[in-house]
Amino acid sequence: MTIVAFHYTNDSFFAISDGLISRGPARVTEDTKKILPFKACYKIPKVALGRLNGFSEYLGGDFYLAYAGNYTLISNIFNEFTSIVSRKLVLGRDKSSGKPTVYQRSDEGDGLRGGSYWDDYNFSDGELVPVTINFLANILERVVKSCAQDFCRNAMQNPDVELILFGEQLVGYRRSKGAQVIKCKEIVEELPAIQRFSAIPWSLVCIGDASVIPKTVTAIEEDSEFVIPVSVRKKTGMLFGEERKENPQDFLTKRIHVIKKNVMPLILNNIGSIGGSCTIAQSGWASRLEMTTIPNASLEFEISKL
Repeated sequence: MTIVAFHYTNDSFFAISDGLISRGPARVTEDTKKILPFKACYKIPKVALGRLNGFSEYLGGDFYLAYAGNYTLISNIFNEFTSIVSRKLVLGRDKSSGKPTVYQRSDEGDGLRGGSYWDDYNFSDGELVPVTINFLANILERVVKSCAQDFCRNAMQNPDVELILFGEQLVGYRRSKGAQVIKCKEIVEELPAIQRFSAIPWSLVCIGDASVIPKTVTAIEEDSEFVIPVSVRKKTGMLFGEERKENPQDFLTKRIHVIKKNVMPLILNNIGSIGGSCTIAQSGWASRLEMTTIPNASLEFEISKL
């Protein structure tokens, strides 16, 4: 198992995870990255003289997947998901309405080469379909269902998958951050039971070791530095709470501090199935997401600076 604590705002991302992969009581590896970057794109057919004249590419941006659960199952999910969103998506036109639609094609678009097309099949910039968190989560949910069902059928045990999909999407020239959580922990009537929800800005999401996380979440959320003051709520659209003069950036710094001081000791002390190295992923309003890995041997020093 593991722990991943995730928090984001309209301007920033923050995630922290351990690096331990275990199999039962055995520690398999301690330096695994559990926050994985990936690119999402689709191919745009280019038609000339009635024939397909190659493809251009729409790049959807930088996205990330944080995970907890059965490592073998999650590896299968990540490999299948990224193969789809990086190679197998092709823009086309709905046969009835002509509306631009992104299709998944196992042939990666090569099957379009033998067709004939009117030149108005081409796509203008205004017709390009945005790659959003919801768009990617729809694909991810479908992959989780397929892989979880295959895993259950062959391993004869329930799946154990918890995922946080997050990134920055571009819709109508406007950039925004978003995140969705997908979980699959059991099979019900021979079908994977999927839980899926959107993470709300300024909220805390933790996935991983169920014996540790509830207590950790409570400790973080009850810390006085983590409670959102009304001055921040007014600027973020959340209008309740105790009056406290503070700007959102200073408050965000304190929130991240609270998360670190509660999660880092769990990793250092190998609490439950949590341990190994510590990976921190963080971005700000003017900076892209950067990932830093702290070896377990250096964690005590890092905690002392908090």
